[in-house]
Amino acid sequence: MKPLLRILVLLLLWVMSAAAQTATVTRNVNLRPDPSTDNQPLKKLAPGIQIQLLEPDATNGFLHVKADDQTGWVWSKSVKIQETLSTPPSAASSGIVDATSASAISSSWDKPAPQDGIFHSAEGDCGETGDGGDTETNRRKNRTDVPAEYHPVTWDAINTQKYPQGAPKSRTNWTPNQLAQTAPFEGAAVSVEGYLYKVKVESSSPSAKRGGESTNCHARLANDVDWHMPLTANVDEGEDVAIIVETTPRVRQAHTNWTTARLKPWTAHVGSQPNSNYNRQKVRISGWLMLDPEHQDMINSRLRSTLWEIHPITKIEVWNNGQWVDSDNQP
Repeated sequence: MKPLLRILVLLLLWVMSAAAQTATVTRNVNLRPDPSTDNQPLKKLAPGIQIQLLEPDATNGFLHVKADDQTGWVWSKSVKIQETLSTPPSAASSGIVDATSASAISSSWDKPAPQDGIFHSAEGDCGETGDGGDTETNRRKNRTDVPAEYHPVTWDAINTQKYPQGAPKSRTNWTPNQLAQTAPFEGAAVSVEGYLYKVKVESSSPSAKRGGESTNCHARLANDVDWHMPLTANVDEGEDVAIIVETTPRVRQAHTNWTTARLKPWTAHVGSQPNSNYNRQKVRISGWLMLDPEHQDMINSRLRSTLWEIHPITKIEVWNNGQWVDSDNQP
């Protein structure tokens, strides 16, 4: 097949796939005439019913869909959107291995050893393992090497990846069997699409008696700490169903566009309040897959869905005008 014809065929397949994107009803939900609860519902849809998406994004938390021969709106949290190609195969960003997102993390993917050195901040120098705590987890958080390529995975691939339940907060206290559960997967370079719930800068007042994290030698200033970012699979979902992705001060040095002001249009909340300037754009987060065993309390408090993270982030892209745009290249 000639190259031009091959590209045209791939584009046609992508368009057909996007046009036929479907979702499955996960709990009883009303099909409504508009994206609100102001008017009487058209009918009730039961769990298991397949519906077709007419628009990719939600409006006021409602998705525009077609159920059988009737169109209407359903509450987005009551349906599960089926994964489809989000970009044409020929338009995948540089560094992405394949346009198709894997539904599971593969143990065969490369997992290079973390590379790092001394971080020179306004608050002093910090080594690769921080200043105590879980040194082996800190070493993974503080890596600065950039993957040559990323494996695109679905949000569920990260969320459902198993890890040792009830393991100590510090992996230095793990048993060999517990370590063996994560070793085949941790450290793979992955890329996942979703929606940012918020950006939490892990800073505190320099005069406070306590604050900061051991990974950053208990630094307090915004430029010297990690930024904790819940990422949801669908727009308008909460932290309880989010995976955590984090930027680190060591990597941010190479990305001048990674500021809270630049990220704000793509985040649904500012602190605990809804962001009135949120543009509801999907983002693609790339970086190193890592398990943070310290935060089971956050799962118990419904502030995250899994201990698996992308940490550190090495690339942030936004879906804009039908293509992925690297945040480093945003005007």
